[in-house]
Amino acid sequence: PVFEATLINNIVEAMTKALEQAIINGNGSGKPKGILTETPPAGQSLPVSAIGYDTLVEAEAALPLEYEANAVWCMTKKTFMAFVGMVDNAGQPIARVNYGINGRPERTLLGRNVVLCNYLSSFDNAEEDEPFAFIFNFSDYILNTNYQMGVKRYEDNETDDQVTKAVMLVDGKVVDNNSLVVLTKAPDA
Repeated sequence: PVFEATLINNIVEAMTKALEQAIINGNGSGKPKGILTETPPAGQSLPVSAIGYDTLVEAEAALPLEYEANAVWCMTKKTFMAFVGMVDNAGQPIARVNYGINGRPERTLLGRNVVLCNYLSSFDNAEEDEPFAFIFNFSDYILNTNYQMGVKRYEDNETDDQVTKAVMLVDGKVVDNNSLVVLTKAPDA
């Protein structure tokens, strides 16, 4: 029973990570279509040569007013930490890390929540024209599961091996890309 519980937990964790990665940048072939495979509306894809306060101001300005209420930043921890310590013209910090009631960090940039993600490159490691951060309202993404994760076991008749197989049918895509603002590394960065 302990082995089976551990195996199930490992499978669930691996499938969750694969699903998260597909939601961010999946190509739609055998997996959900990712947020970053969508083309942002005109003026909402911003090339960035160096990150700074102006980077955030430009991105916030590119986000249409009617889509900003539930949009969040998504980036790596390394990219977020590059913003920590920066201040606006009045000397106020633009990034904050607070600890909520549950003791977990709550991160914000210019008052907008930040979701940290390992499925993007950090600004320092991004290739030319590669996204390194984005603003998006995750409720504008629809995930459809036709079959929840299932685990089945069987014996391979040719090899007599016991096979454990985990299966999940999932599809997903952005249904409204107007809340998407993508920051890409500029060619000259």
